[in-house]
Amino acid sequence: MFNWLKEYWDIKASYMERKREATICESCETLKMQLAIANDEKRQLLNQILYKPEPEVKVDTSELKPVSTLSHTGSWRVRQQMLEAEDREKAKILNREMKSPVATISTADLEKELDIVATEREAQTGVKNA
Repeated sequence: MFNWLKEYWDIKASYMERKREATICESCETLKMQLAIANDEKRQLLNQILYKPEPEVKVDTSELKPVSTLSHTGSWRVRQQMLEAEDREKAKILNREMKSPVATISTADLEKELDIVATEREAQTGVKNA
C-alpha cells in the first residue's frame, strides 16, 4: 500500500540530486578559482605597497680574510703550525678577557664563614646541630 509513497520519494530524491548537479558547473568553479587567485595577488600587492620592507643589515667585510688552502701554504706541517699559532693567540686573548679583578677566596675562609653562620643559627634556634 505504501509502495507508491516510497517510489514517489525515490523519484523526488533523484530529481533533486540531478538538479543540484546541474547547478554546479565546471566553468563556474574555474571562474571562482581564478577570482580567488586574482584577489590574493591584489592583497599581496597592496601589502607590499603599504608596508615598508625592513632595511637590509650591511655586514662589514673589511676584516674578512680569504681562506688559505694547502697549495698556497706549502706542506701540511707549515699549515698545521700556522693554525696552532692562531689558536694560541686566540687563547691568550680569551684568557685576558676572562680574568676578573675579583680576588679568589680560599677554602679556609669559606669554612670559617660557614662556622660563623652555623653558630648564629644555633644561637637563634637554641638547638645545637651535631
